[in-house]
Amino acid sequence: MSVVVVGGGPVGLVMSLVLSAHGVENTVVERDVSVYGLPRAIVMDAEIRHSLSRLGLAEILDPLLEEMVAADFVDAANNKLMGVDLAGVTLFGCPVVSKHFQPMLDQALRTAASSRGAHLLLGRQAQDFSVSANEVRVTLDDNSVVEADYLIGCDGASSAVRKSQNIALEDLGFNQDWLVVDLKLRNRESSDLPNVTRQVCDKQRPTTLVSGFQDYYRFEFQIQPDENPKLMCEDAKVWELLQRWIRPDTASLVRKAAYRFHAVVATSMNRGRVLLAGDSAHQMPPFMGQGLNSGMRDALNLGWKLAYVERGISSSQLFDTYSIERIPGARATVEQSVDTGRLIDQLAGRSSHGVSESVGYGGTRKRFAYEKGVVAGTGEHVGTLYSQWHRFNEVDPWCFLVLQAHDSAGIDALLDTWRIPHERQVVGRELTYGADCVVVRPDGYVAAIFSADEGRETLSALDEALR
Repeated sequence: MSVVVVGGGPVGLVMSLVLSAHGVENTVVERDVSVYGLPRAIVMDAEIRHSLSRLGLAEILDPLLEEMVAADFVDAANNKLMGVDLAGVTLFGCPVVSKHFQPMLDQALRTAASSRGAHLLLGRQAQDFSVSANEVRVTLDDNSVVEADYLIGCDGASSAVRKSQNIALEDLGFNQDWLVVDLKLRNRESSDLPNVTRQVCDKQRPTTLVSGFQDYYRFEFQIQPDENPKLMCEDAKVWELLQRWIRPDTASLVRKAAYRFHAVVATSMNRGRVLLAGDSAHQMPPFMGQGLNSGMRDALNLGWKLAYVERGISSSQLFDTYSIERIPGARATVEQSVDTGRLIDQLAGRSSHGVSESVGYGGTRKRFAYEKGVVAGTGEHVGTLYSQWHRFNEVDPWCFLVLQAHDSAGIDALLDTWRIPHERQVVGRELTYGADCVVVRPDGYVAAIFSADEGRETLSALDEALR
């Protein structure tokens, strides 16, 4: 099997790295010769950091990541409304949230993808896509053609791949103009800026502060209806907005850009031999820092499924589970990001959206779970990310992990004949949620939890989902 990935940003590069880890030949087409030099995404969550570590990238990435230590909401007078202290808190053996400077991250991912076998076509732009029953053909701007079995569009919000397939975006009804300003501090310690991600719920102008990697710092200012976004980007206006926190003699401008924050989700993420990932499939306001993380989650979900189709374990119908799983997953993240933006307005007293404070930092949000797809049975933890995944780092990346309680009986014979590649470990019940058996997918999500008398039915259901 061969795969062509259109778009060599961080999502496309992670897609390439996952494919290479599974032994799938891949070509990445990227229009820019050099990585984009300005920061956009700014944080990486624990799931993604651990997932990349499992791909052998920890040594490369650890120097490029710093722990985020706190996140909160404050009022206009800087009184804390809610928040969470993250210092020293870990998930999957990683900080809950890590900060990065995206150009450095992108360069590291590009170098790793190239060294692990990806064919990078840099400075080339995809201009035409031809999809038949047996192959895809991507025509580039130099009239050369890349042929492959599958095409993955990681080409951003205006995705040419998505448009070529006439896949629509569903608008979830959130559109706000914001000014994003990135600074490099001359001396972080003397700047007096808080080492926190902070939502300032100011009725006059909601504002976000993000303490970035090393000496970088970000401000986001909500642009009001009577303001011209273009004029808001002028240096004098930017420093006027910043003067409450920082002066020109203590920081330099790295980037300033007016954005309209959107909330959209594709109606499908797979169509025949074409698949979508990242911003091509979903876009969200940045209040939860989940845009890039969601795109990388797409790659981790799709990569092992492509490998299963290549190895003949599954048919191409397995790709239907990609949309079945990732569209609700992305939608839940987009909706949470929208609710967070509305909560900022609500706490500022600008308008009441009826949003629960549970969506804010320090709130109690229900964990997302895949309800359909490659999952079987019911239960609180089915379809969620396995909480102890980091304890089992040596599992082959394309195998299912089967955790069998040491005092269980009647499961061995069933597992001996199960056709799905898996590695079995006998563990205590504290690692199986009290059940006889837990099955964890290659992307770390719980596929099933069952007792011995449910084993035959459950494994059969998973086998059917993977046909």
